[in-house]
Amino acid sequence: MTSTPGPPRPEEHGPPAVSPQATAAEREIARVTEPARLLRMSDMVHMLLDEAQGMPLDEGARDQLRHIHLRAIEEIGESVAPELREELERLMPEEPPGLPSQAELRIMQGQLVGWLDGVFQGIKAGLALAQAGARPPHPEGQGHELPDRPRGTGPYL
Repeated sequence: MTSTPGPPRPEEHGPPAVSPQATAAEREIARVTEPARLLRMSDMVHMLLDEAQGMPLDEGARDQLRHIHLRAIEEIGESVAPELREELERLMPEEPPGLPSQAELRIMQGQLVGWLDGVFQGIKAGLALAQAGARPPHPEGQGHELPDRPRGTGPYL
């Protein structure tokens, strides 16, 4: 019996190779190996934090939220380069013994949301730098002037 190969798993292909000559923007963008997955996880974590802030959490809900939080960290870790994964593991607090309180869960979720927002800001900065580097420089003193046009040929007086 033969098995059909599935899509490559992140650990099989690893993060994209970045040359030593890569710009800071390229390196920042390459730190996220699966951007769509990371966006989905980020949206889920944001929504969970919003929901958890708006209602009291009984013991079952706190246990479920803790489980989801831990699983989200694992999923996020699989979507980013090893250095970001290590940073995430260092910054996330150790799980408290027993069931975390509502406040502890909200802090844990808030910290994860903040970390994800920071990753996305890094990507945005990298993209902005890449776009700025792709624009042709304007010669000194010329700026963004319009081309010369004979007077009286436009729709305005």
